[in-house]
Amino acid sequence: MTVKEIINTQQEIYRLLAKKQIKTVFELLSELSLALQDWTVNEKLNELETSYKYMLRYMFEGIEDPEREQVYRNLISSLFTLTDKVTELLLEKESSGFYFSKKRYIQLHPEMSIQQQSDTLDSAINNLSLNSLLSDIENNTQTQIELRKQVEKAEEELVTRIWCNYPATEWDYTALREGLSPEHFPVETTCLIVSALTLNLLHRYDEQKLAILLDVYEQSTNEEIRQRALCGVLILMYIYKARIELSPYLLARIEASKENERFCKETRTIFLQLIKSRETERISRKFTEELLPEMMKISPSIYKKMKQDELMNDMNSLDKNPEWQEILEQSGIADKLKELNDLQLEGADVFMSTFSGLKSFPFFKEAANWFRPFNTEYTALTNVFTQGDKDNNFKKLISLSHFLCNSDKYSFCLSLTQVPETQRGMMTSQFNAEGIEMQNIEKDKLSLNADEAGKNISNQYLQDLYRFFKLSSFRSEFSDPFSSHIDLFQVSFLQSIFSDDNTLRLIGEFYFRKEYYADALTMFNKLLQNHRSDSELYQKIGYCLQMSGEYDKALDAYLKAEMIYPDSLWTLRRIASCYRTLKKPEAALEYYLRIEQMKPDNLSIEMNIGHCYFEQENYDEALKYYFKVDYLDPKSTKAWRAIAWCSFLAEKQEQARRYYEKILNNKPTSIDYMNAGHVEFALKNLNKTIELYRESIENDKGNAESFLNNFRQDVKYLIQAGISANDIPLLIDQLMYSLNR
Repeated sequence: MTVKEIINTQQEIYRLLAKKQIKTVFELLSELSLALQDWTVNEKLNELETSYKYMLRYMFEGIEDPEREQVYRNLISSLFTLTDKVTELLLEKESSGFYFSKKRYIQLHPEMSIQQQSDTLDSAINNLSLNSLLSDIENNTQTQIELRKQVEKAEEELVTRIWCNYPATEWDYTALREGLSPEHFPVETTCLIVSALTLNLLHRYDEQKLAILLDVYEQSTNEEIRQRALCGVLILMYIYKARIELSPYLLARIEASKENERFCKETRTIFLQLIKSRETERISRKFTEELLPEMMKISPSIYKKMKQDELMNDMNSLDKNPEWQEILEQSGIADKLKELNDLQLEGADVFMSTFSGLKSFPFFKEAANWFRPFNTEYTALTNVFTQGDKDNNFKKLISLSHFLCNSDKYSFCLSLTQVPETQRGMMTSQFNAEGIEMQNIEKDKLSLNADEAGKNISNQYLQDLYRFFKLSSFRSEFSDPFSSHIDLFQVSFLQSIFSDDNTLRLIGEFYFRKEYYADALTMFNKLLQNHRSDSELYQKIGYCLQMSGEYDKALDAYLKAEMIYPDSLWTLRRIASCYRTLKKPEAALEYYLRIEQMKPDNLSIEMNIGHCYFEQENYDEALKYYFKVDYLDPKSTKAWRAIAWCSFLAEKQEQARRYYEKILNNKPTSIDYMNAGHVEFALKNLNKTIELYRESIENDKGNAESFLNNFRQDVKYLIQAGISANDIPLLIDQLMYSLNR
């Protein structure tokens, strides 16, 4: 079997197990077992299938078995585990990816255990600590750098060994617990181990390892470690929800955690941040497809506004010319920048596209470095920061920034290593001059409470994870957890955390504002169970359904909202709109007439009333309202097309001609030319008809086929206007001949 076939079969088995279609699972596992040619696997598979058949037999013979449910759960869990094992063994033979290449190498060297590498790292950290105590700092700097490199290399190797650890032995579990115990390793190292364990679990599920990650969250006193562990735990709970539901031990652990309000609060926070991560691609597209092209367009305009002496002599003046701000506002860029700034203040990831091109440094060739907490002492940054210089404001500014995740901070600093030393020194010295501002930033950092600090950490870590799965060279080793929405509300054993009214409304409103209407609908429907008389809820449910194209259901929700609050103009307009969409113009008209009484002379309402009469083929009444709109707003052209077409259908061809002449002098479309041609056809002006039809085709880039498709839809109206059905094909043929001249 190929690697793709193995993975596809594995995913199909997981899907079938979640749906409890066990017979088909046995068939697919038999195919994998046959490809593997391992008698122990085949024997285990036969044993499980025999047990399942006995269970079915006893059930249908009416034999009561109080343990049947537990046996069934254990069977499904065993099938998940067996699928993992068979898939892993097959891929070890077939895959050339980094994970399996590294794993095969480790298997050839049994001494390369997690414990052995932890000891190596421990020794390297001790050597670095001892050396830092030496008094001759000046002569000791190079030695410090070399020792720090040894620590970094040992950390990278430990991350790889933890990532590739499957299946785990009791020695491995012990080594992981020891390495993650409070204060065993420095915080930065422990953070890397947490990330490595998360990667390992994303590759293969392991109940004990997930429990270890939960232990880290509950037992650590360091906020950085706690938040990273919780982010990993929650993503894994979503991915493996079907398997965790089979584990009484993990379910009991989770229930106990839910008794802790801090766990619940932080889970809600991370869920909101995961929702925001869905915005990242949208924000990146906005930046690259809207903002950057507009900025490129206006750059010549700004250049022309600059005086040459300003460019040469006074770069500070670039911030002072109000004409440049005017250019930004006129181009719409100012609004887009404000929108991005608002998103950034919300905690959205606005820098993904900015830094995506800065991930090719050798630093990012190591998986560990994508998760490394930002540290200005890291040896790759030696040329950017003076080692041990704690009073460097530039160093503090980068370290304290809430807006850049760790990965992007490294990208930014590594990019500075490409800048000539003189210019780099000038840049960093400008930051050092901003001493007062730096003090304010540090003061803000100290004033953050535990909740805010934790929120910043988890937000940055999720951005680090997002970049790893979207940009790293290791992304092909994983199924991307961010490829779809990580919806924690769909995790049954976490759902109670989000079930209070405030949380449901907060999440629902966030989904609603970001236009994730299906998700918002789930939250609003849940809220509705306790708030049956809330008209606003019915309005928003109706809007979500309408935006999803479910107009019947939307109408039902709007009508309920109207029963509770009959005088809401917004609701009445939505009801009327749904009736029109559902081709019920009589019902729509009733509501538009009600709205007209409440809001007379509203152009949109008058226009829609006209449309309702038009859709009932009451053209005379429709024209009254179209003319009213034209009278109320004579500078607008919005009623012209409606008047012209309605006049044509009402057989008022001279009136239709006058309005089409006005339309054709005001940015006409290909449809306008065609409709004007229909009028001339009805008036027997055949040469003018041909001329206008040709204009219609030329306006549509010469697309005669498109013209004919539109024309065929109007044939019935031409016949109603008194044009002979026999004349129509003759005129079309003449038109086609004229196009070939």
